Amino acid sequence: MKIFFRELYFSIQHYFKTTDMFLFCMSIGASILTLPLIFSLYPEAISTLRPFYVQIGATIVGIIVAIIISNIDYHKIKKFCTHVSILAIGLNILPFTPIGKLRGDDLLTSAGSGSANLNWVSIGFTRIQPSEFLKIAFILTFSYHCYVVLKYINQPKIFMKLLLHAMVPIAIIYIQKDYGTMSVFLFITACILLIANTNWKIISFMAGMGALFLFLFYNNKLPAYLTKRVKVLWNLEQERLGAGHQQYTARITLATGKIFGKGFNSPDMIYSTSELHNDMIFAHIGQVFGFLGCISVLIWIVIYCLRILQIARNAKDNLGLLICVGAFAMMFFQAAINIGMVLCVLPVIGIPLPFLSAGGSSVVSTYIVLGVLLSVHKHSYKPTLF
Repeated sequence: MKIFFRELYFSIQHYFKTTDMFLFCMSIGASILTLPLIFSLYPEAISTLRPFYVQIGATIVGIIVAIIISNIDYHKIKKFCTHVSILAIGLNILPFTPIGKLRGDDLLTSAGSGSANLNWVSIGFTRIQPSEFLKIAFILTFSYHCYVVLKYINQPKIFMKLLLHAMVPIAIIYIQKDYGTMSVFLFITACILLIANTNWKIISFMAGMGALFLFLFYNNKLPAYLTKRVKVLWNLEQERLGAGHQQYTARITLATGKIFGKGFNSPDMIYSTSELHNDMIFAHIGQVFGFLGCISVLIWIVIYCLRILQIARNAKDNLGLLICVGAFAMMFFQAAINIGMVLCVLPVIGIPLPFLSAGGSSVVSTYIVLGVLLSVHKHSYKPTLF
């Protein structure tokens, strides 16, 4: 028995020694902060405590999964790369089946609103968003693909295969009408290709084609509700009772916190903003903690992203580097878009704030990404004399 506890002690000691506890504690700290924020919205903004309980459960599951993944060597990705891809794509086909759900509506077969996304699946006791897990699968598989062909990435055939790889999940998300998540995939793809030493001529050509595509898409294929969300940014005051209501009230909610915030139990709390516990959580942070709280969250995001880049720099090989860059792209882009929505400088496209927005699928998937980052750090660990 003594031998068992001794081995257990040394195993735990080794884990703490080789794991990036700074990044780990930053993640848990943000999750702990989210719980009272969500609880303070009951019952005015959220009619039940279900989002609160889901957040607790998802955080616990996420932490356990992150610890497990951190102990798996990220180089083993080549052994289950195909299986991960098939599983992720299979999950994202489920929203088109009878168990699929529209966001904010009933069954997939219902009429629904024009803004509903076909990217939810009901499993009885809860709903999951498969596209959140597709992000992780894409980061891992696309990074590995780039790693394998790194020396030949600028050859036309090789590069076209990489683009085809990227277009498969992007096409699935496009069909689901989740254009916010699709933009995340596009940004991840661009960042990984950029760091993979893709020729600047190819990057310039792709950037030009991307700009042309966005122009044509905006003028011909962009749904009417999203077109309104873009246009209201220039006339938010005039659209405060229409398409711009959510952002208008979010901006007011954010501003009422002033410098030091109102605290959790203020009688002057504003709850009129829809999705205040989810996509608009940054506005609630503003009214609870004020300007100083918002600045603190921004500093936390910057430090977190810089820490990811530091892990990327110290990675054992290019595979670890590419994976970390993909994770950085996801975290940074989602945070920037989410805060931009609340500040009314970007249209509302349904992007959660990592670790802080309510949502089981988002929380678990973000912790899985954390586990992968910890794995890269752990298996790139170099012991020193001190």
